Amino acid sequence: MASPESNPQDRGAGTSERQTNSGLPLRPVYTPQDLEKIDYQRDIGDPGQYPYTRGLYPTGYRKYSWMKRELSGYGLPEETNLRQKQLMEMGQEGYGGQFTVMIAFDYPTNYGYDSDHPLATADVGKGGVLLDSIEDMARLFDGLPIETMHSALVIDTPAPIVLAMYIAYAESRGLPRSQIRGSITNNPLSSYVGNNMQVFSPQVSLRLMMDELAFCAREMPLWNHVNLIAYCMREAGATAVQEVAFILALAVDVVRAGLAMGLAVDDFAPRLSFHFAIHNHFFEEVAKIRAARKVWAGIMRERFGAQNPKSWQMRIYAQTSGFALTRQEPLNNVSRVALQSLAAVLAGCQSLHTASYDEVYEIPSVMAQNIALRTQQIIEHETGVADVADPLGGSYYVEWLTSRVEEEALTYLDRIEKIGGYVSALEKGYLGAEIARSAMKFQKAVDDGERIIVGLNKYQPEEALPVEVFEYNPRMVDMAVQRLAELRARRDQDQTDAALEAVRRAADQGKPLMPLFIEAVKAYATLGEIMAALKEVYGEASRQPVLASYTA
Repeated sequence: MASPESNPQDRGAGTSERQTNSGLPLRPVYTPQDLEKIDYQRDIGDPGQYPYTRGLYPTGYRKYSWMKRELSGYGLPEETNLRQKQLMEMGQEGYGGQFTVMIAFDYPTNYGYDSDHPLATADVGKGGVLLDSIEDMARLFDGLPIETMHSALVIDTPAPIVLAMYIAYAESRGLPRSQIRGSITNNPLSSYVGNNMQVFSPQVSLRLMMDELAFCAREMPLWNHVNLIAYCMREAGATAVQEVAFILALAVDVVRAGLAMGLAVDDFAPRLSFHFAIHNHFFEEVAKIRAARKVWAGIMRERFGAQNPKSWQMRIYAQTSGFALTRQEPLNNVSRVALQSLAAVLAGCQSLHTASYDEVYEIPSVMAQNIALRTQQIIEHETGVADVADPLGGSYYVEWLTSRVEEEALTYLDRIEKIGGYVSALEKGYLGAEIARSAMKFQKAVDDGERIIVGLNKYQPEEALPVEVFEYNPRMVDMAVQRLAELRARRDQDQTDAALEAVRRAADQGKPLMPLFIEAVKAYATLGEIMAALKEVYGEASRQPVLASYTA
């Protein structure tokens, strides 16, 4: 007689209900019967083969390990420069041991304010490095081997201006823009439903994104011009399924915009990259990454007719979750981050940032970042998980869950298309409303004890463990303001004014902006001044979160 487990309808009997963080119901066990509708060649394939469910490379990490990078930035540029050098000494590295840095910028920089702006002073250098001028860029990269390293710049709306500073600085060191390697976020459209750091309207934000994309496609073949950020959506409360669907919807809008500009899809799609969060539901996070790769490959080959296999490949930067960290017993965060990192590696990411256990208090200390980086190195060298491509491939559960995440994500994508695409769904409040509902549902489950967070709503400690919190340089703001005053006093103001007026005219006439940004920063215009010129033309967006209720 067959066992009860052989009948799919009986497998859940007598057991408590379980589900993933996205609400996908789970049975106690999965068998070959759950894969009957899955065709190996069509839906899974070998590693390195379309549709890339099992990863981008035939041998996984055997040729190159993933990039091990710690997102870091604080205070004055020279302080962040020192931290980057410390991280390199700890073993932060790109492909094949290549030097790499990954730099976060402070809130004033992201909003387009100089450090001496009245709205900026409270946040200067907090949670990211300040960047006012090309001179700050020179301080930030002083002594770093930009000729051979991969520089990752995490910045949203002012990304084209920040890149212009980096280009001008690199060229001053004799490095032509065609040889510059690295990436920049350049994706403010995720911020509207993520970190709320929007400056311009969605349409203007897309225009600025695409201006940089087109420039890089023509002149910077080694530069990744847009990093499509799902991370901030997930941290704001999106489920894993929503994270995949919403960022793919944005990617579709970006591709459509590129085609509308007259670019060929294979001229820019290979340099798109994606940024995902990795949360605590281990297997759903693995399935999410595998499903996202498959869906993207299909969109690019079947829908947009891309011919270059690199256009089909979703290159993924994974970042462990800051939202999942707790202030209660913060050392438990080391375990959370290790498991999230393992999921990212088993899913086949190309780059990984491991959060530090003390990020719930302040920016990471050197010791905490060392532990975070060592976590990646232990996974690579001591566990054996990097010895085989896609070691979880073939698991009944993983393959079933990958298929379910794909199915649910495609349903969302279809819904967003009917609304008019990502930007339209954003403007109509659909995306914000969906994320808000998911966030409230998750929080209610935590508050009701249905979802256990160790140390938070169960196994609470009686006493708080003291944590040594990072302390900022108390003279930081004064030094930044003084440097700005000195810069403005010695520059050729007529030349600066002419460069800023050229930016205003081009913005008003819809002409390319990147070449003019480069000329402006060479004329010592500050980031805040260039952004102010754009704001005169475009106006500013409301900073109220896009959480309006949506009715189809």
